[in-house]
Amino acid sequence: MKKHIRKYYEQLHQGQKRLKAPGLGGKSLAAELGYPAGLIDRLPDEIWEDFLPCGNVLHHLHPKPGDRVLNLGCGTGVDSIMLKLSAGSGFRIVNLDSAIPALIKAWALAGQSFPGLEFEFVCADGDSLPFRPGSFEWIILNGVFNLFPEKGDLIVELSRVLRRGGVVAGADLCRRGILPDYFASEPDAWAWCMSGALSQNELSAAFDAAGFAKLALAAENMDEYFDRATFAFRKR
Repeated sequence: MKKHIRKYYEQLHQGQKRLKAPGLGGKSLAAELGYPAGLIDRLPDEIWEDFLPCGNVLHHLHPKPGDRVLNLGCGTGVDSIMLKLSAGSGFRIVNLDSAIPALIKAWALAGQSFPGLEFEFVCADGDSLPFRPGSFEWIILNGVFNLFPEKGDLIVELSRVLRRGGVVAGADLCRRGILPDYFASEPDAWAWCMSGALSQNELSAAFDAAGFAKLALAAENMDEYFDRATFAFRKR
């Protein structure tokens, strides 16, 4: 499944595939999710075609000078740019993705439109991160958590690279109940953050079992099957 998801996003960012699930991307969604209008307008229009968030995580992120932030599954790096523009430049952000075309777009966007903002770019899998223990104070997971079939393994890896007291700030879909069988028979539904969705209680329990304390978990209904949730968990 990981190979299928990686290939899906490689093709998406190469223009070989278009997003089929409605309401999961675009400039209008950024405004709906509460991204600052002044910052939205500073990004070039074409980048919004590849903006695929599940929520707005910016209000859960409060980096201080000297902090390090990992944007895991960064896509084109919009959240990283938004965070730098809104919270200052005294901290470092690592943009990480397993799809090289996404990283190429993120690098080009940052370099051409915001040359004064500094980022690091890393190609790697989220459940095998190439960082030392305690490397980060903050981790962003926007529309990424549900892409991993083995949620426990991912959370253990997040905990490893986070310092004690560090925060995972994320957004993803939470299922409202048992999903119909046809979700399991649609491979792309994994890439749409649907087939891998947990319930809100399951999400909280998974982080609690790995030694995280819940700071926030808020959800709004998206359709009959899913809520759009934002969350923050602190490493104990």
